[in-house]
Amino acid sequence: MTKKYLPLCLIAALFVSNSLSAQTASPKKTPAKTSNPGSPANPTQNAAQPATTKASPAKPAPAKSAAVPTIQRTASGTVDTSKIDPIKLNNQMMMVFMERMKAGNYPEAREIANQMIFGHDSFKSTETKEYKSFHSMMEKELYLLLEGRQGRKPEVEWVEQPISDGFYLLSILDFQENKHEEALANMQRAVFWNPVRSAFYSERGFMLLRNSAGPNVLMAQVAYLKALELADNAEDFAAALRGLSFIFLERRMPDVALACLLVVKQIQPQDSEIEEELFFIRRNFPGLYESMDLAGARKTLSDNRILAGYSPDHVQVLIRLADSFKSPKDAPYAISLLHRAREMSPKNQEVARRLQVLEKK
Repeated sequence: MTKKYLPLCLIAALFVSNSLSAQTASPKKTPAKTSNPGSPANPTQNAAQPATTKASPAKPAPAKSAAVPTIQRTASGTVDTSKIDPIKLNNQMMMVFMERMKAGNYPEAREIANQMIFGHDSFKSTETKEYKSFHSMMEKELYLLLEGRQGRKPEVEWVEQPISDGFYLLSILDFQENKHEEALANMQRAVFWNPVRSAFYSERGFMLLRNSAGPNVLMAQVAYLKALELADNAEDFAAALRGLSFIFLERRMPDVALACLLVVKQIQPQDSEIEEELFFIRRNFPGLYESMDLAGARKTLSDNRILAGYSPDHVQVLIRLADSFKSPKDAPYAISLLHRAREMSPKNQEVARRLQVLEKK
């Protein structure tokens, strides 16, 4: 089976999820109008702003629609600290990047990515303080949760500049230009700046399978499993499972591959490509295909220690964020977060109890 998981598709998914990521936000800011008209209205869509630092990007000057939104620099060479909406800036830059890349204009696309990482080396992490480039408050809370399990409680400062996405886009360009080692190095830098971004790990898995030095199936599997663990939306979860399905076919484990695809089909029934991938298994393993239903698929994944649903960590993070809204007037924000938690874990009794209490008020 040929895996049609293209980098541009990941970029598009990343762009969409940037708009959706504002759902874990603070009510104290006015939401920016993102470039995604299909983003659902949500009372938590007021962006919780990360800390402003000396390397924060400035508001791009209004220009022609095709103009590259630049991060303004001061006379000293640092980045202007004018207040901007980092999610809006990131979406604008990624849109222009995609236009340039699709047109084959790699030099201009690279310049956009370089704008996104400009000044990144001015942030010096220490043993007690770290600088990270998250997309949402939910990602920051997840990072703190996972670090806490390792016995670490660092002070984390969320920088406004879209550094992690900048390195991600540089990695995509490097891979397109057959600079595979440079691509993996830049992807690692993206992961360093945002260790909890599912799409980064899925793309790493893709690159490891198609490396010019030869496919590294084992490390690609590790990357896709990590992407699955971190996925907090249908697009990222499905992408990780599709990557794993390819790997398990390579490892001659068609039952696990089929289980991955059946769960993807349940998550994204409108995806036409999934039928093509299922057809490969139906043609080559007809008995297996006929014998497995969705319940069997979930059991197969569970037996192989693969998530068939979202990690419970995401629900825990959403509950934490909901608890941060103490004022009665902020109850709609907490309710919205808990509704998202219920969507991720419909049978979670703690979420149901909290919703019942809040919705009665």
